[in-house]
Amino acid sequence: MDWIVKTKQSAWQLLPIHETQLEKGSATKHVSSPYKSYGVGLDSRYLSDSAKNLTPTKDELNNFMESNIDWLPDYALFCALRDHFGTDDWSTWDEDIKKRDFNTLRIARKKFKQQIAQCTRQQWQCYRAYEKLKQKAKEKQIVLIGDIPYYLSMHSPLVWTNQEAFQINEDTKLSHVSGVLTGPKAHFGRQFWGHPLYRWNSPKHNEKIINLWKIRLKYLSGLFDMVRLDYANGFFYYGSLDTQNAKNDALEKGPGFSTFEKIVNFARSFGLEPYAEDSSVKQKGLREALVKLDVWGIRILRYAVNEKLNKLIENYAYINSYPQNTVAYTSLHDTEPLLGYLSLLTTSQKKLLTETAGVKFNSDNKIFASNLRQAVINSNAGIVIIPIQDWLLTKDRINIPGTERQVNDQNWRYRLTVPVEQIPIPSYT
Repeated sequence: MDWIVKTKQSAWQLLPIHETQLEKGSATKHVSSPYKSYGVGLDSRYLSDSAKNLTPTKDELNNFMESNIDWLPDYALFCALRDHFGTDDWSTWDEDIKKRDFNTLRIARKKFKQQIAQCTRQQWQCYRAYEKLKQKAKEKQIVLIGDIPYYLSMHSPLVWTNQEAFQINEDTKLSHVSGVLTGPKAHFGRQFWGHPLYRWNSPKHNEKIINLWKIRLKYLSGLFDMVRLDYANGFFYYGSLDTQNAKNDALEKGPGFSTFEKIVNFARSFGLEPYAEDSSVKQKGLREALVKLDVWGIRILRYAVNEKLNKLIENYAYINSYPQNTVAYTSLHDTEPLLGYLSLLTTSQKKLLTETAGVKFNSDNKIFASNLRQAVINSNAGIVIIPIQDWLLTKDRINIPGTERQVNDQNWRYRLTVPVEQIPIPSYT
């Protein structure tokens, strides 16, 4: 945050900071992807040594438990059961626990009382430490921006607790999962994400799903000032990928405007301002909803040119025409950083890209990337977010969609090559 102030910035966006699911076949090793997380609960690996030594008073712990009553008890029990069974794949647990039999869970809470208490104290430590960070952000007038994935990992305690809200078979198997269908507008081809799909098919199930979203949004309101609604178009259209045969993949209709409106209004009621990731297929319904509800969308310079067709893409082209109610990015965690992107383009494609930015072409990719970055900063967008790799002008990737592995995944392992204090301060107006 000190660096943010030095660079005259006023916001900081973080990827999800929850504990992630266990790697396949491991009882202790967690996957690197923040989009395969538990969805609630802060990751204890971010705790400093001093925070690990914090001890809550009885009143502090009771207040913490009371204010997080809608997720913490099940979360702590889930973690205790995970450690007991050696896996967070709850579909493999004992039948009565898997199906959440009331008496069985009551016995489990007594049996694992100590482990549950330890997990609860650790979460209190995480939140106490985070409160200090949040207070510093407030003092320095830095807006903290979070990210809420549209989907939850099958291994999330929220899925275990709310099984009826998801398309989970009686044998707890998934015949269809989340992802992106292959097609001309799929930037990375077919993407098999693997999350359980919501059961958007009846008022009863819709209410359960909306209540689950409310739990997640209320939780995030205690951490952030704004939140990016990842894959927001899922409320209108979503990919249903067949786990056995890609030929059976389908684009399904989501619940539509009324549900999206409830989600937006609930977030705002807790002081959490949402904006939408609106880069997908069949965007008309979502775009109309954003206008009606005054929710900002995004623009991503990386998507300004379709390299295959050598043409500018509507909505991302022409930086100088970005509307004010926009969050603009130079690139995303899923894409190449600017420098890496430019290295993939031909000279003619780069010159086409200059049309989006109103900058002169430069054969030096670093200079060209810097000029493009400056053009986004100078745009009319109300918020501009520059990924750290684009500040450093490196080619380092965070994630390459479609290449994630269940074991020893090399995505999501990016680390700064210099300490935060030594990050150069870019010169910009």
